[in-house]
Amino acid sequence: MKGLEILLHSFIGISSLCGHFMYNKRHLLHFQKSKVVDKDLTVSIIIPARDEAKRLPKLLKSIAQQSIKAEVIVMDDGSKDNTVEVANEFGACVYRVGENTDNKRWYGKSYACYEGVKHATSKTIIFIDADVVLMNEHVLEAIMQTYAQQSYRGLLSVQPYHIVQRPYEQASALFNLMTVVGMNQSSTLANSQTQSLAFGPVTVMNQTDYALTEGHKSAQTHIIEGFALGQAFQQHHLPVTAYEGQRHIGFRMYEEGPKSLVEGWTKHLAVGASATQGHIMAMIIIWMIGTMTSNLALILGLVVKSLSFKRICVSYGIYTIQFVKLHKRVGSFSLLFLILNPLLFWIFILIFMNSYRHIYFTKTVKWKGRTFNIND
Repeated sequence: MKGLEILLHSFIGISSLCGHFMYNKRHLLHFQKSKVVDKDLTVSIIIPARDEAKRLPKLLKSIAQQSIKAEVIVMDDGSKDNTVEVANEFGACVYRVGENTDNKRWYGKSYACYEGVKHATSKTIIFIDADVVLMNEHVLEAIMQTYAQQSYRGLLSVQPYHIVQRPYEQASALFNLMTVVGMNQSSTLANSQTQSLAFGPVTVMNQTDYALTEGHKSAQTHIIEGFALGQAFQQHHLPVTAYEGQRHIGFRMYEEGPKSLVEGWTKHLAVGASATQGHIMAMIIIWMIGTMTSNLALILGLVVKSLSFKRICVSYGIYTIQFVKLHKRVGSFSLLFLILNPLLFWIFILIFMNSYRHIYFTKTVKWKGRTFNIND
């Protein structure tokens, strides 16, 4: 082999190793069907909603099918569509989020959640985003069985499995994978330290711990409320856990269109990356560069006679199979789009740069018609 070919094979191999070690440990919800459900067990589900009339029916239907009874509270945050009517049709308790007279800068999801707790009657509270769907009738059981492993204390969070329907939604592939990997708990090489990061779409806690930590009040100035909640619970020496939702909890992200996808990921991408451990981030970067290196090697193998195209195909195949396998853990992404990984790579880079600009320079981001000022 010539020097160039050795270099290409070496870097693709190193990239694949980084891909393995950055995500070689999984945290999935625990569920044993043999366990008898406590018929008296109830939970309060709080759903912050702003213009969610189209998405709410799927979530509310899936909650109604659960084996555990749930009190459903929908906090209407100034919706201009028929969110309230839809929630009422499904029997949810609907409350409007009033203006925060004490702190007018605190609004949005975290404030809606905080207000929702005032209406909850169960000991256990589950906050669920409106774009989430429970994928089978035993999801609440799985959540409570998993929460029992931490003695029903602290914070449990879940990142839903991404259900993809339209072509532009494929662009979220790398973002979803990085959301999971960047939590510092999917690698056996991560530094062993107390977990303080939490996912935002689904969070579980009890009323006592929520009051002790002040819950979402601790997130009033944060762009990623899951991180702020995790830090607040960790500071009170309460357990913080993060799980993947595959087979149990899913969501469809940014179905409004490409603009909402860009705005949504811009909102918190760069902030999220800053919480990732340095050596984990290094593995992520090397692995992502492998998308370009493997495809460059394939092209060079076709045009440079001194390179063995067969050997290049083997290295390319190993990397691409891994790329597909890792993404299939976090979403129903198309095989075709995953093979076109350079396209996904550049979409990720462009949105990441835009996120970095907004979060560290302009200090503002837009989401659902609102402009949020970023202070941290």
